[in-house]
Amino acid sequence: MSTSRLSRRSLLALTGVGLTSGCIRQLESTFSRDHQQQLSFSIKTVPADADAVATKVARYLATQLQRVGISASVVPVSREELLRSVLLNHDFDVYVYRFPLPWDPDFLRPLLHSRYAPDVGWQNPFGYGDLSLDSLLERQQTERGVVRTSTLTDAQHRIAENQPFTPVAIPHTARATRPDRVDWPVDEPIHSVAAYLGARPVETRRFPSRVPPTAAVGNVTTNESTQTTPATTDTATDAPQATNRLRMTMTDARPTENLNPLSTPFRSDGTFIRLVYDSLGRVLDDEMHPWMAASWDWLDDDSSTLSVRLRDDLEWHDGNAITAADVAFTFRFLADTSLGSLDQLVPSPEYRGRASLVDSVSAASSREVHLGFGDVDEAVALRALSVPILPEHVWEPYARPTSVSWLDGGRVTEALVRNNLEPVGSGPFRVTGTSFRESLSLEPFDAHFLATQTLDESLARFEGGFAFDGLEFIVAPSGGSAIKLLSDGVVDATAGLLSSDAVKSALATPDISVRTGVSQWCYHVGYNLRKPPFTNPRFRRAVARLVARPYLTESVFDGRAYGVMSPLATTEFSPTGESWTAVLDELRFVGNHRTGSLDTSSARSLFEDAGYTYSKSGELLVQR
Repeated sequence: MSTSRLSRRSLLALTGVGLTSGCIRQLESTFSRDHQQQLSFSIKTVPADADAVATKVARYLATQLQRVGISASVVPVSREELLRSVLLNHDFDVYVYRFPLPWDPDFLRPLLHSRYAPDVGWQNPFGYGDLSLDSLLERQQTERGVVRTSTLTDAQHRIAENQPFTPVAIPHTARATRPDRVDWPVDEPIHSVAAYLGARPVETRRFPSRVPPTAAVGNVTTNESTQTTPATTDTATDAPQATNRLRMTMTDARPTENLNPLSTPFRSDGTFIRLVYDSLGRVLDDEMHPWMAASWDWLDDDSSTLSVRLRDDLEWHDGNAITAADVAFTFRFLADTSLGSLDQLVPSPEYRGRASLVDSVSAASSREVHLGFGDVDEAVALRALSVPILPEHVWEPYARPTSVSWLDGGRVTEALVRNNLEPVGSGPFRVTGTSFRESLSLEPFDAHFLATQTLDESLARFEGGFAFDGLEFIVAPSGGSAIKLLSDGVVDATAGLLSSDAVKSALATPDISVRTGVSQWCYHVGYNLRKPPFTNPRFRRAVARLVARPYLTESVFDGRAYGVMSPLATTEFSPTGESWTAVLDELRFVGNHRTGSLDTSSARSLFEDAGYTYSKSGELLVQR
């Protein structure tokens, strides 16, 4: 504020001692106003070249906040820095990004339960505490059917009313392909393990490239003879040639820098990790199916213990045999990556929520492991089977404590911070090379059970393993450059999501088609409830009412998104009915939600109702 101030002592000296109590109250009021300043905070997000949608939503929010008198500014940081700030250091005011939406709604429990507020990762990064919600989140994991749906409805009411975060939209996905080159499974997102395993070459002819290989495309292999051979489509066969590699673009270079499955700042949707690391079960067609496990059953004499039997002859990528001891080690390691060497547990932030479902683990034999669960329903318990299984002989040495400059205090182990660029997993692919910020190369793991074993009905479509000789991911700086590589025949499809402009470019390009779907993450506004003014739920609700979802889905998402008030809005657990409508009405946008035009006067009254005052010049004030 620019107004000159008098100190309390000076003011009292000037006015003397003959003041009435009314005058004193007036002076106290004047004194308080003098110590109020404009409310200001930052909105962290990623740069536009990393996620244009997140940047646009953040800028939109900053503009709306400025209109109601708040000095809000957008601070773009890299993906790694944003996730470190939000998930590890809790060093933020507000952020705009996306969080993953796992297949089971139990993900809300670690996301919002107060028990996880001191934790890191996607364990309550907001610092939210609500005992009523805690109770609902605990109940839902013990229930099923309509009872669980009812409990989750109540939970969504609590979340919407208190706004620990503000959901914005669940976007559609869009990826481009060359259908004349690769036949992709119809029902699978292209960038998924199931899609890569189900992809088949359309033909065995050698594909010509209209551009010579350059440094920009990394270590793509190009057969010289293919550059002059015209394309034909009349020699289709199931057998790929020796030079056949499935080549993809990605705009996120982080997998070329770090392949540690435990590293939260470098992980996104988990596809790269699932290519390299197997889990006991995998979600296929919205159900958990045995994967590296041959089967599992609940023990007759102990209904809380699951007996999991591994498939025969499983191997790690280094040739060592996989045993039940590795599985038991994995769950102990995810619960405490220090393996007891420190006075407090150092759990894996990436898998804390799922690993916490397991109370005990023991190897009953070389192929059988027993997992003991607490009071959780069987369907919820199966979430724990999706964690990556780690080789004990590789990871045990990294239980040592260490320190890193980017973590503010706390305990950390080498396991959580190593880059792991030569991963030893057991997945259907093994890493053969990385080029920093340029490319990632994989090849099929010949000893994998998909390639060597007869499979049951749920996995039969993957029998025989990968149909190509290799899988290549090439970093493209933007969606436009990815479409150029695709058009030039350098790659076969895009793994990263395309912006609206890139989609239009793809649709205007011959031989390219676009595959769309619904994403598994939610764009949202996250608040740090560890500091004011975000400790005030009325303030958060007022901010939430500045978000015009219909306007954003049209202007920012180009119509390719669902505007949502709950992260479960696109699931069978989405609330309905008058009470939910009433909740939504109380959170409706203040203004024209189609144009995004804000009713500034009404919006400001929301902040006044939340206990804040305005200066004469329209600044929203906060006492310092």
